[in-house]
This record gives sequence, structure tokens and C-alpha cells, in this order.
Amino acid sequence: MAQADDMIVSRSEGLIQAEVDGELVALHIDNGACYGFNATATRIWALLEQPRSLSEIRDALLSEYDVDAETCMAEVTEVLKDLQQDGLVELQPGRAKP
Repeated sequence: MAQADDMIVSRSEGLIQAEVDGELVALHIDNGACYGFNATATRIWALLEQPRSLSEIRDALLSEYDVDAETCMAEVTEVLKDLQQDGLVELQPGRAKP
């Protein structure tokens, strides 16, 4: 069974997006919902241009922000949980490491 930080996160299809003053504004084509991402969520979304593991997202943010690993993972998990509930991202178990 994959550990939480090995989960692979990928963007779902159907989102039209634009960046405004460093933050993302997006429209979900299927449900018509409009989203506003703060700067951190915008950065997480940018990191998801290609599917990544939670640990890769955490490590990238740790190198860019002054935050401890535990707080970073908790906040990333919360953002991704919200995005998943809205159908904007998918989480799948990662591959087992040899």
C-alpha cells in the first residue's frame, strides 16, 4: 500500500485558467464553477503541470518557502483535498519503490 507522500497527483481536464496579479483564476468547463487560487495554491497548481508525488510537491515548496516539512505537508494536503473534492485533481497510489 502506498504511503500518503507517495500518492501521485495530477490535474483533471476541463479547466480554463488565467493568472491575475500572481494568482490563478479558473473556470471549470463541466460545472461552470469559478475558482480563485491564492499564491500558494497557484504555485501548487503550476507544479502539477506534470503529475507529481506529494513528496515532490512538498520538497519543491520547502525549497521555495520558509516553512517546516510537517506544516508544509499538512497545508499541501489540505489544498489538494479541496481541489480533489471539486474535481480539479486526481490522486492515485504511486509505484512501490524497489
